[in-house]
Amino acid sequence: MRSITKQAGLGLMEVLVTILITTVGLVGLTAMQMQSIRTVSDSGNRTQAVWVVNDLINRMRANETAAASYVTANEMRCDQIPGGIKMCAGYSQNGTSMAPANDCSNDDLAVFDLWDALCGTGALVNDNESMSSSASFINSPRMEITDQGNGDYEITISWNTRTSGQNAGGDSIYFLENEQVAAVQRDSYSMVFRP
Repeated sequence: MRSITKQAGLGLMEVLVTILITTVGLVGLTAMQMQSIRTVSDSGNRTQAVWVVNDLINRMRANETAAASYVTANEMRCDQIPGGIKMCAGYSQNGTSMAPANDCSNDDLAVFDLWDALCGTGALVNDNESMSSSASFINSPRMEITDQGNGDYEITISWNTRTSGQNAGGDSIYFLENEQVAAVQRDSYSMVFRP
């Protein structure tokens, strides 16, 4: 009979194969986790956009006589706030005192509502430190309101999306929209309603 020799430990090749398999698994797990974080961020942006749209719908219904004043000529952006918007709500100045609201017409209130919902009062009074609107948590929010001509209005909120991928060469980034490759990196939420 042949005697079986005892094995004293793992061979160097077995250790290297184990390290390789573990490394590949951990790299894949990390990539999956990063994609999950981007997807959660995009879901959060969509949730906040729904919140902003519902807020604006309620504001338009409360100020129905000036509904036409809510229509935007083009896409609004928080980095391009025009001057002359009246503050139609009281706000905190420097965290210590309250500034009273201006005397506003219904049309002034409509313009204020648009910018307040998208950018917040902080942006209107040059206090960019505070996040004072629902859209403050959206990545680069933009908004457009159009009149559909039959008494209906459409609100569209758009934002920068983070769900993307790179090609094998790493030189082109693709953004996904409804599981299809999109030409731009923005996603949007729209709702048609009647005030």
